[in-house]
Amino acid sequence: MFQFGIFAALLLLVALCFILIPLWTARGLAPSESSDEDERINVLLAQKKMRELDDDLASGNLTQEQYDLAKEELEISLYHDLQANTVLNVDENKGRWLAIPVLFFVPLLALALYSIIGDPRAFDSNVAITQTQATANTSDKAAAVNAMVEKLAQRLEKEPNDAKGWLMLGHSYKVLQRFQEAVAALRKAHALLGDQADVMLQLADGIAMTNGGSLKGEPTTLITKAMALEPDNEMGLWLSGIAKAEEGNFVEAVDNWTKLQQHYKPEEKAYQEVQQLLDQANARLGMPATAAKQDQKPTAAAESGQQKDVKALGSVSIKVELGDAFKGKVNADDYVFIYAQALTGPKAPLAVVKHQVKDLPIEVVLDDSMAMIPSMTVSSVENIKVTARISATGTATPQPGEAYGVVEIKGADRSGVKLIVIADTIK
Repeated sequence: MFQFGIFAALLLLVALCFILIPLWTARGLAPSESSDEDERINVLLAQKKMRELDDDLASGNLTQEQYDLAKEELEISLYHDLQANTVLNVDENKGRWLAIPVLFFVPLLALALYSIIGDPRAFDSNVAITQTQATANTSDKAAAVNAMVEKLAQRLEKEPNDAKGWLMLGHSYKVLQRFQEAVAALRKAHALLGDQADVMLQLADGIAMTNGGSLKGEPTTLITKAMALEPDNEMGLWLSGIAKAEEGNFVEAVDNWTKLQQHYKPEEKAYQEVQQLLDQANARLGMPATAAKQDQKPTAAAESGQQKDVKALGSVSIKVELGDAFKGKVNADDYVFIYAQALTGPKAPLAVVKHQVKDLPIEVVLDDSMAMIPSMTVSSVENIKVTARISATGTATPQPGEAYGVVEIKGADRSGVKLIVIADTIK
């Protein structure tokens, strides 16, 4: 606190010097009497010149216009001559009085501002000591972690066949964001342990970090192998969903993240993070993002009443045909998205399938097993609509100019095959 006071006083003194010195040294100017003799001579000369102008005007040597102009010039000239003879005296005390209020006002203003925007804890030695200790502790912990990691790396140089050690070292490097070294360590673990799901997923994640977060290429290959071994692996579902989304395949991304979300409870942070991914993917599919509803157990009466209709409402058969207006205008390899939505309310897809134009006409079945959100299924909605849309790029988000067809299905009338003819264009 003492040192702070000294530095503050010095800075204040410097600021005051910039203000007070110019005020104290400034000098006011006051006019004094001019020389009477010089003024008298200038006036006499002007009068003589004026008489000459009068004579010239009277004799016709000057026109009235020339006379007026010369007279004006004479008056201006006399004015300047009289002003030039004025002597200015210095007022030694003018303006100095401002120095005294400034001397007191500036320090008071500085203290007032500091009391508003400053931090009084700067004067508390205990706070300063605590902050210093916290910084030192953080630095000590970081140094200790780095020391342990380096010690593990040195040990593995002597014991290169310790697969679990390489796996631990790779994970530690990832935490420290030393991704190149993490990948090198994880490759050694992979070589020793073979195709184990956890190892391949850790390696895929590490490689992606060195590629700016992209999972394309080798990471996707590793994820696919890992998911074939452990289809329900949490990290695998997470990364697989990201990889699918990166490819533009948001339908499969939503499928992976929906399975992943079932590993958590709605109140858990991981559940909400997965829900954000689901909302983003649904938005890219052209569906508004909507928070997943928590599963609610039906009452016994309601459950008994619903069981009769679940089978009938749980699926719908759709036949999709291409309208004559679009035949020859779309490519055989263009994609066809067929998806069900609630007729009113949230527009999250209840079921989605994807085919190509060359498959048309095609008959598909949309049922509860295709639900991307467990609580939103074909059987959970009374009135639905089914849309078939053609996309040349495979983008799940509807684009203006794309061909589509739609059919609305209300109530329990879901028996038989419903026909959709792709004959309209998205505006």
